[in-house]
Amino acid sequence: MRAASRSESTITLRLYWLRRLAESTGAASPTTITEQQITAWMAQGCWKPATRKSALASIRRFFTWMALYNHRTTNPTVCLLSVPAPCYRARPTPDAVLRRALAAAPDIESTLMLMLPAYAGLRRHEIASLHTSAVELRWLTITGKGARVRKVPIHPQLEPLLALRSTGYFFPSPRAPHRSPDYIGRRIARLLGSGYTAHQLRHWFATRTYDATRDIRAVQELLGHANVVTTQTYVGLTDQVLAHAVQTLPAIDLPTAPQEAKTDMSPHQDRK
Repeated sequence: MRAASRSESTITLRLYWLRRLAESTGAASPTTITEQQITAWMAQGCWKPATRKSALASIRRFFTWMALYNHRTTNPTVCLLSVPAPCYRARPTPDAVLRRALAAAPDIESTLMLMLPAYAGLRRHEIASLHTSAVELRWLTITGKGARVRKVPIHPQLEPLLALRSTGYFFPSPRAPHRSPDYIGRRIARLLGSGYTAHQLRHWFATRTYDATRDIRAVQELLGHANVVTTQTYVGLTDQVLAHAVQTLPAIDLPTAPQEAKTDMSPHQDRK
């Protein structure tokens, strides 16, 4: 997977599902686990479709590899049905929640953590590893998933916050070069309040930039997505946009409705 430039987070996820499969089924070896055992494990009723899809992708790729390299004579996942892709909806952080979190931020570091996903569209791991070397001439150079490099313009409100540090990581750690993505995610979630996450600030960024530009390709580039279909799941359509779409329908002359014929019905007559 490293030879294919898969990210460490992807490798960790694949290994996680393989360990879950081994622990849950009690199979002695991946060479002996059966299709029936895998099917029963996959059929657990407590999983969401996205979770089930992630698990299937990990184990299917692993057993395909085993079969291709003759570690097994058969692939026990070959007959498993694919999991339909879940229908994702954008979940941008409400404006009021973001404003409240920024107003209540206890320090500059907290403010910067909130601003980077909201005003630059950065992911948790991109925030955690952000270095001053990435800041140049009002642009951020970000290395994202799949080692894809993108350039993000620095918003005027973000610029003075980034200027406060001249060298090194923006979020250094006493035990490592920089804070971990999990730490960043937990801290942003606490700042936003119950029910909101750092990732929803990326949705806010996508929604607001699309509202202003109506350019989905520009939003895709800013978010660092390989596929524009992924970007579409980040863009939430506001009530104003939906209302405007309906209001653009042309007016037409409606035919006058004929008056209904009046009928005399006795109080005791059945009405059908």
